[in-house]
Amino acid sequence: MKKKIIPASFLRLISIIIFWLQKPSRNRKITISLLVLSFIFSIVTYLVFTNSLPLIETTSAIAVTTLTIDVILLFLICFKVIRKILLTWIERKKGIVGSKISTKFILTFALIVLIPTITLATFSSLFFNIGMKNWFNDRVLKLTEQSNIVADAYLKEYQEKIKSDALIISKDIDENFNTIFLNLKKLNIYINSQIETRELTEAFVFKKGGIVLAKAGFTITATPDLITEYELLAADSGEIILTSKRKDRVRALIKLKKVQNTYLSIGKFIDPQIINQIEDIKNQSIIYKNLFDQRKRIETNFYMVFFLISLLILLISILVSLLFADNLINPITNLIKTANKIKSGNLSAKVPQISSKDEMSLLIKTFNQMTERLKDQRSELQKRERNAAWSDIAQRIAHEIKNPLTPIQLSAEYLKSKSKNKEDKSYANTIIKKVSSIESMVDEFSKFAKLPKPILENIKLNKLCSDLILFYQNSNQNIKFTYTNINKDVHIKVDENQISMVITNLIQNSIESINEVKLKKGIFNGKINLSIYLKQSNFYVIKIDDNGVGLPKSFPKNKILEPYITTKKTGTGLGLAIVLKIIKEHNGNFYINTKKNGTSAIIELPKNI
Repeated sequence: MKKKIIPASFLRLISIIIFWLQKPSRNRKITISLLVLSFIFSIVTYLVFTNSLPLIETTSAIAVTTLTIDVILLFLICFKVIRKILLTWIERKKGIVGSKISTKFILTFALIVLIPTITLATFSSLFFNIGMKNWFNDRVLKLTEQSNIVADAYLKEYQEKIKSDALIISKDIDENFNTIFLNLKKLNIYINSQIETRELTEAFVFKKGGIVLAKAGFTITATPDLITEYELLAADSGEIILTSKRKDRVRALIKLKKVQNTYLSIGKFIDPQIINQIEDIKNQSIIYKNLFDQRKRIETNFYMVFFLISLLILLISILVSLLFADNLINPITNLIKTANKIKSGNLSAKVPQISSKDEMSLLIKTFNQMTERLKDQRSELQKRERNAAWSDIAQRIAHEIKNPLTPIQLSAEYLKSKSKNKEDKSYANTIIKKVSSIESMVDEFSKFAKLPKPILENIKLNKLCSDLILFYQNSNQNIKFTYTNINKDVHIKVDENQISMVITNLIQNSIESINEVKLKKGIFNGKINLSIYLKQSNFYVIKIDDNGVGLPKSFPKNKILEPYITTKKTGTGLGLAIVLKIIKEHNGNFYINTKKNGTSAIIELPKNI
């Protein structure tokens, strides 16, 4: 016996389909499509098996097709459910985050769905079994058979009655032959009287050639022509023959004994309602008998279909619960993963936001805001720690350097005054200049290390800015200074000396940046604009824009405000750090934004400190 070999092309097709089904986005769409189709075909199956399809008569082909589609959907949903359970089990074995809670959810939802489904299926089967026993039992079968017997007996009674009437009338005619038959008029009168007496519908006497001797009643449809030769021959033998071919009446044919080749035919209508009821009883009896004979097959078919639909509904419910569990578990899993990343020090980790507007979405949003604040606080703490460390270093440097500077400078000045040699004086001047330069640097160290607390007082910020712009405009004629003040009088509570030092430092940086461009290009129209405006009714903003050299592209912009970071060849890197420190002491914000040509320095000071 040869083994059947599955073609490689078929196996490849199956593997492609499975791979295609495993893609997450497609996987979800296919799952939802399967659920919708299953719901639709569950309704269609019910309509098919209850013969309730509108405009379509249920046939065996439609029923088989519907069941086939149900089986295919059942297989696909079963595949999806088993695949999900296996994946969860594998993830649990590997210890993947979220697999344990996922398992709990799946088991919980499966039990929630399974218990009522099994209970419903059990009781439905039980009630169906009880119903089948009540519908199909010997007592009901006997009752239908007896109903059929009663219906037949009723018709038989009609037939026997018409036979009896035919026999009595024929005997009466034979016994009174001389009185009745020889006078056709009297025969007609007699026939009429018999119809009325016996409640007959029709009666007529005829000879074997079709000659009617007498008739009475409704005889339009009752003629000798309707009586066959076979029926006449049977009547000749002395039998009373029932000749009616219609269900709504009975007719009897008898041969008269004293008159040769002469026959009597009588008939009577049966009530149409009774006929219909008798026919209905017989039909229902036949249908019930057929169903009774097929009850085992009906039970088997019902249980098969019921099991199929119940299993389909069960799997649909489990699949819906799995989808619901995924929607609930995935955000929790993402939350756990992100929490682990934060635990390891990655404060930039974020939980992906979900589209729903529920408590889970609010939790994720709050968690992300919390991590963002934590990140900012850690960054601020690191900056403060660095600044404290640099302040300590600056203080030590200032102390260690400043002490010997005074005697060095005094000695150099003394040598300069006493020496008559020009070369010696030149050396002395160089020493004095370098000492002054070192003193300036030490002063900056001191400012950074021991910046005094701001002494707050109400000032006109617009006047302070306009005075500084005017001062620098007079001393830098080659640069165009502009001043923009949206609010004419800007009253603010700050330390005037410190804010003046901040603005001076920033303007000086802009001037140096413009001068650097001039050195490269030769001719250059430098521009510096200082503007004041209100931001969100909470902050006064001082913005200083220039068209200088700006920051180099390779320069790390996030470090520009850190101590000892500078782009200048001779800078200490403390100017912007001091500016930031002063602004922070005023509960404000300070930013440096680079442009294509130039830089923007932005100071934000709260209206009410």
